[in-house]
Amino acid sequence: MGSRIIANQEVLSESHIPENILHREKELTYLSNAINIVNTFVHGSNGSGKTLLVKKVIEDFNARRKGIAIYVDCCLYQTTNAIFHEILLSLNTIVSSKSNYDLTKRLKAKMRNLGCGLTICLDHFERLKETETVNRLLSLEVKLILVSENLETYRRLNSIGKASITNIIEIHSYSEDQAFDILLSRAREALEENAYSEDTIRKIIKTSSGNLTLSLNLLKGMVLKAENEGKDSIDEVEYEYEIDCEDGKLSADEKILVSILREQKSLASNALYGFYSQRARHPKAERSFRNYMQNLCLKGFVKNIGEKKGRIYEIVEQTVN
Repeated sequence: MGSRIIANQEVLSESHIPENILHREKELTYLSNAINIVNTFVHGSNGSGKTLLVKKVIEDFNARRKGIAIYVDCCLYQTTNAIFHEILLSLNTIVSSKSNYDLTKRLKAKMRNLGCGLTICLDHFERLKETETVNRLLSLEVKLILVSENLETYRRLNSIGKASITNIIEIHSYSEDQAFDILLSRAREALEENAYSEDTIRKIIKTSSGNLTLSLNLLKGMVLKAENEGKDSIDEVEYEYEIDCEDGKLSADEKILVSILREQKSLASNALYGFYSQRARHPKAERSFRNYMQNLCLKGFVKNIGEKKGRIYEIVEQTVN
């Protein structure tokens, strides 16, 4: 990109951590007080600022040098082996072993030489394929921060995990005004003074329904388009964003399933099928139900978390009538 519109490109990066986290002051204090003291489960909808919050807490904690906190993204590292390799690498230890037992021994030995406590944050915890990872880390007396989009993921933990992780923090979605404040603040830092208007920022927020992840990506898309078209402002370009599929293309059964998830937000597969069986006039067999859910995922209305009996379905698009 050129410099016609952008003043500070780094500020538009998703990895950018602002000095001040707007509209999350209470949650920031709460989590800052909990880190390295109590195991914590953080949950909230996509785009509610969970990742930014935990990264800021970890950054501040490490700066105080009262311990070591490591951030791990379960979108990238989904197994015990991958996560332990990433933790050891963050502690400047490269291990080529494929044995979880050996990796556990290596991490235990490394911790003895740290001289301080170790906290591990597993973000996007719903993507973790092996929940035994949690028990292994707890057995090493590592403090944990688990971050997920929904509370259902917490229920995947076994009795040991639930007994050890008792501090639960819910991150509520931003209001439209809060989301506007945050995106406007980001635009002021990232863009040239006359390269945007508050009206355009407000339009982005209305489109994204307060989802800051989506808002930021829409803003970046408009900046790129304006740059490519040689414009001086993002106000001069149109943007296109729509769901993957119109609701008119859904079958009657698929509409029922979407309406249930709109009400419940997320449900385990067997629970969703139970609701569907009660509501549908002529409910189909489980095989057809699975096909419906696969279609809804492909169409972008629903996403699934987990596999087989442990699968959870969560609403994505919420405008179907």
